[in-house]
Amino acid sequence: MSIIDKKGKLFGKLNIIDLIAILLILAVLALIGYKFLDGKPSGLGGSGQSIVYTVEVKGVRPEVYESVKKMLPSQLMAADEMVDAYVTDVKATPVENDTYEVSRNKDTGKETISRINGGTYHLVFTIEGTVKNTMTNELGTQEIRVGKSHIVKTTTFELEGGIITSCERQDAAADQQ
Repeated sequence: MSIIDKKGKLFGKLNIIDLIAILLILAVLALIGYKFLDGKPSGLGGSGQSIVYTVEVKGVRPEVYESVKKMLPSQLMAADEMVDAYVTDVKATPVENDTYEVSRNKDTGKETISRINGGTYHLVFTIEGTVKNTMTNELGTQEIRVGKSHIVKTTTFELEGGIITSCERQDAAADQQ
């Protein structure tokens, strides 16, 4: 039995042109696989971008603030997994007198009036992390965008009702200097 028969087929079954087409398809697939698996940051996935952002949480009791302060730095977590971000600092502003705050639910349009007790603190957390996908801008399960609500959750404490007040991309800041 010869390799190419009288009809030009390889082993009597495969046309030479078909073989070239199959080899080209395999080469293209190998190139695509190499691009996706080479480990270099490219496109949206990449290795991420460093960010520093602040979250304000209002009406925190003094004993909670004192405990949180002792636990820093603390790694963030979401959905029972550790996130590539750390709470690095917390600053407190005391609330002297009872105050009221109006908040609006963007989904329902409903306004809520909340009382913030005197003797509590407004806390501002500084969080440093790496966003893997700069299009979604997510750390764990939360989008990092100024004005969005945010839960500050670590392995040792969790405070809900926070609002992101600032966000700075570290790579972009380094390029401007």
